[in-house]
Amino acid sequence: MNDPVDPESNPFDRVVGHWEQVIEDMAATATQYRDNGREAIELHPGDVAVLTGEPRTMAEQTGEYEPETRRLGFDVVVPGDEFRRVADALEDRTVERSEVFRATDDGMVFLLVALECGDDLAVLVPLYYDKTDRADLSQVAADHGLYSHIRPLTDDEVVTVTHEDPEPFFPE
Repeated sequence: MNDPVDPESNPFDRVVGHWEQVIEDMAATATQYRDNGREAIELHPGDVAVLTGEPRTMAEQTGEYEPETRRLGFDVVVPGDEFRRVADALEDRTVERSEVFRATDDGMVFLLVALECGDDLAVLVPLYYDKTDRADLSQVAADHGLYSHIRPLTDDEVVTVTHEDPEPFFPE
């Protein structure tokens, strides 16, 4: 069993300093969008998880429960007010283009995804994942597409965004 304080099994120390930089970069990017006349919604996830379909919950493993649709890609948990804002903003808009800013360090991949909706809106979604998840996440993207599932902590609603071009999510 992995020791949660072992830096190899718990990436917190490898994430926190870099994550602060990603959030600062997001604020600067949002300012650029606003200066260009766009609304910019900044998301501040409390958790980002990679969903590859495994491991399944105990109920799924025993056959007691099988979800209708398994979420794959990124699970992005944001504060309720931020979720409501992005859900309302994307309700009648289509993400036309994504720009992915990326960095790697300490065995982690850090991403800032700008979801552009026309000329008037950009939703900024910071993400990260451990490089050890790259192969599985890349395989999920190849087999099923790449998605970000943005949701509040309660998990009773979700906004799912399809990333048409997964390549920028996988830097060398």
